[in-house]
Amino acid sequence: MDPVPDTDFLSRFIGTSIKITTIHGCFQGELFHIDAARAIILVKVKDLSTGKTSPGAKLFFGNVILKVETEEDPSDRVDPEQVDDSTGDVISEDDIKPALMPEKVEASALQNVKESDVQIPNYSGDEDLNYILIDQFQPMFGPAIMNLQNQKVLGLAAVALNVSCHGKLCWLQVATKTRVYIFDILLLGPKVFKNGLQTVLEDKGILKVVHDCRWLGNFLFHKYSVVLANVFDTQVADVYLFSMETGGFLPNRTSTSKECLTRYLNLSPSKVSFLKYKQTIMKDNPNIWSDRPLQTAALKLLSLEVVHLLALRSAMLDAMLSDYTLLVDSYLTGYCHKASDMFLTTEAASCQIPRELQQICVLQQRRREKALRLYQVTSQGHLIREEM
Repeated sequence: MDPVPDTDFLSRFIGTSIKITTIHGCFQGELFHIDAARAIILVKVKDLSTGKTSPGAKLFFGNVILKVETEEDPSDRVDPEQVDDSTGDVISEDDIKPALMPEKVEASALQNVKESDVQIPNYSGDEDLNYILIDQFQPMFGPAIMNLQNQKVLGLAAVALNVSCHGKLCWLQVATKTRVYIFDILLLGPKVFKNGLQTVLEDKGILKVVHDCRWLGNFLFHKYSVVLANVFDTQVADVYLFSMETGGFLPNRTSTSKECLTRYLNLSPSKVSFLKYKQTIMKDNPNIWSDRPLQTAALKLLSLEVVHLLALRSAMLDAMLSDYTLLVDSYLTGYCHKASDMFLTTEAASCQIPRELQQICVLQQRRREKALRLYQVTSQGHLIREEM
């Protein structure tokens, strides 16, 4: 069995035809990318056993590759990923002859997604939120990590192929107040965490806002030894707020990110329609997130998934503090008009629970009674919440 060629050597053949033998079969196509972990991406892929050609890009992980055979001499070609020895920077693709670049990969699942349907929304002022694609370590990765390390709150989301111990993390989206960084984990490989992203995710001084942190936290820990820390989970916050509003009842199910955005930010159906588009393209093409290059419309879908998280957290925190604010107002107005000699003077007396604060028990009881009138109750005692 021939070994897999060295990545530096094989990178010279980008744009040429190669043949890959894996444990699943033999495939031929144009080499589009190879990373340090020896994950190889081909475009215009042909299954040599069936003769069928697959549209888009196909990813081959190093642990299933048995042999790689090159079919062209790259000596007369310009390397699409040449590095300028004087600066260490990757030469721009604009400087490479178009004839040597791979054809644009078409993602058929995105044909019905119009660019106008997934525009980045206004997030602050009149400026559109920017998203930055990071699929190589030079020149954007370092400045991105430095910017993230200086933040206090970040929005976080990710997409993976097969969320299990055998899965692959494809994209990681991180949002600040002014921009979104989209990290191509498949191309950057595990080094993306060791080179700074792990520090950000484990930093207890940086709050990470996530919707349902369970699978991502588990994935990061078991696949990359990253311990996600200091998390505000919007799904947990939604259940907590429901319990507040109903006097202690739990809902029969958790809410989706679409429902949370609609409920707490009052976003119109058109503003959250990107989530439906995402579900549609994933249903049509389950491997969409491993396609390279990923179309602009899909990148915008990934951005939209995190741009609202910071605002959602703020709205939820305001709702969580509503009872507290109500009690403080009652505390203040209950005594501001009383004569000074009516205040309790001894320390023991001042520690008694005032009548104003005892109203929280009355408030909770009224909410429970109202909830039982508005909701049906399951056999487990949970309230049945309708889908939005």
